Formats: sequence, C-alpha cells, structure tokens
Amino acid sequence: MLDSIKGLFEDWQYTRGIVKSFVQELSDTDLDKPFPRKKLNSIRKQCEELVQIQSCYIKGIQTGDISFNYDKVADNSKSGLLTEMEKYDSILEEILENCNGTEIINWHGQDWNIHRHLSAMTGHEQMHIGQIIGFCYATDIQIPQQIVNEMALDG
Repeated sequence: MLDSIKGLFEDWQYTRGIVKSFVQELSDTDLDKPFPRKKLNSIRKQCEELVQIQSCYIKGIQTGDISFNYDKVADNSKSGLLTEMEKYDSILEEILENCNGTEIINWHGQDWNIHRHLSAMTGHEQMHIGQIIGFCYATDIQIPQQIVNEMALDG
C-alpha cells in the first residue's frame, strides 16, 4: 500500500476502532437511548449510518463518482453492525492495496483525489464520534473506559 494511503487508512482504523468499542461495550439499552436529534437519534442509528456511508465512499473509489445512495443495514444488532463494519473495512483495505495515489473521485462536479476522499470519510466518522460522546454526556450514558483513556476524556 502506498505510504500516504497507508497513513490515511491507519487513521481510519483508529477512528473506526472507537466506533466499534462503543458498539461492543455499550448495552443495547444505551445503544438505543434517544438523543435530542431528529433522525439519527441513537448511537445504534448513528452506527448504521456510518456503515451505509462507508459503503458509499468505497463505491466512490470503485466507480470514480461519489453518490450517497445506500441500502438499509440488514442486521442492526451489535454483532450485525460489527460484522458489517469488518466487512467494509476489509473491502476498503483490499481496494486501497491497489491504489497508486492518482485516483480521482468526482464529488458532485469537483475532482477529489483519493487522499481527500479518504480524509473526508474519516472526518465524517470522527464527527459522529464527537456527537456520540456529547450525547453520552448529555444522557448519562457511561462512556467505555477504553475510549475515555484513549481519547483523554473526563469519564
């Protein structure tokens, strides 16, 4: 894998690892606790959306064109979400192994190079992590200790 792409992929793995920790460590009750947001109003719904959006980023690399049309997550149980995350992470890694850094993805009329595309995918996931952490504080969901330590949060 090209070093610059490898660095972005490693950043992705770190970010995705935090999301996986939330799914693994929180109870189903906490994953489904409602947040003050209209649509993606639970951690589970946010994680479903993260899987769906990752599939769009992958298709964007494959086709050279970003589109946010995605399928519903078939199994949104904890194990189902983790399985989908693992599946898409493996597909992403396999695709990135063959990238040479010159790939261009059309973002609604703008040409984005593969590096910007991957950075946007990670940024999107990180934005949701921030929302999840804020919602945990606001709704008294205990943030898993591993995440508290890793991100230097006040538990």
